Amino acid sequence: MRVLITGGAGFVGSNLAVSLKKKYPSYEIIVFDNLRRRGSELNIRRFQELEINFVHGDVRHQEDLENIEFDLLIEASAEPSVLAGKDGERKYLIDTNLNGLVNCLEVSLKNKAKVIFLSTSRVYPMELINSLSYEEEEMRYSLLQNNEKGVSKNGFSDELSLNGYRTLYGATKLSSEYIIDEYVHMFGLDAVINRSGVIAGAGQFGKVDQGVVTLWVANYLYNKPLSIFGNGKQVRDILNVNDLFDLIDLQIHNFEQFNKKRFNIGGGLNASTSLLELDSICKELIGNKDVNIKPLRELDIKYYVTDNSKISQYGWTPKRTVKETVQEIHSWLIMNKKDLKWIFA
Repeated sequence: MRVLITGGAGFVGSNLAVSLKKKYPSYEIIVFDNLRRRGSELNIRRFQELEINFVHGDVRHQEDLENIEFDLLIEASAEPSVLAGKDGERKYLIDTNLNGLVNCLEVSLKNKAKVIFLSTSRVYPMELINSLSYEEEEMRYSLLQNNEKGVSKNGFSDELSLNGYRTLYGATKLSSEYIIDEYVHMFGLDAVINRSGVIAGAGQFGKVDQGVVTLWVANYLYNKPLSIFGNGKQVRDILNVNDLFDLIDLQIHNFEQFNKKRFNIGGGLNASTSLLELDSICKELIGNKDVNIKPLRELDIKYYVTDNSKISQYGWTPKRTVKETVQEIHSWLIMNKKDLKWIFA
């Protein structure tokens, strides 16, 4: 099998590439990336050691993709920040997330290749999520009984309404989903859509607007200032990147079961954390540190936890806890502290 992973030098793409090659040495894994994100070039050495093919290119330019032959595409390329486009570079956001997706679909049709598209929970509207009823506990918000379709004690399913505003980032990913639906209907494309929440694990170069778990651990380790925006009780579920690989592995090798469907995927309620709880885990693991409190950022949501009920019917459930993910990140940072200093310190 020949697998092309766009955005393949990023955190998610590189982990999927390495895990696939280690589990299936006979597969040809092709990583495609423009290396725009700082630190992504550090993954090239890992690719070379495992005989993973690296192609330096940009999904915005279809000619960069034209000569690659593949059987399956994992579309993980994106400008992934919820703040993307707010202070400029809107054209890059839209060109990458939307026009880039179209280029990927065109070469997939040419190769008669299957597609697994990594979408996001940010397709759901902020105003709707923030308007739901929550209980404010000492360390977190908890979701109360709501009469909203797609909302349950387990979190949010793919039946949650899509009516409302969701950030430019979320809009580009939802638009991409709709375009995939049209390619499936009109041109017979085989495709699966996965809407994930926060993905975390070793190897992520975290920033304020994307990769918050790694950022939190790294700032503790490198003794950098940290700020909580709002009261710190905002909740997210954390999907360990190794749990994500388990799902992608399952989907690749049982594709017809998943074909033409979309799924909400995440860590679920058992792997959810507030910022305050994440900070407590870091204090326990690394040591005490003062954290600043700042006003709530716009575009933030109080709560997002994935209801995995649908995807669990297909034989997948996440296994790693938040604490285990934090420990993995901490170990990776310790092992590579000198090499990563220029990124995090």
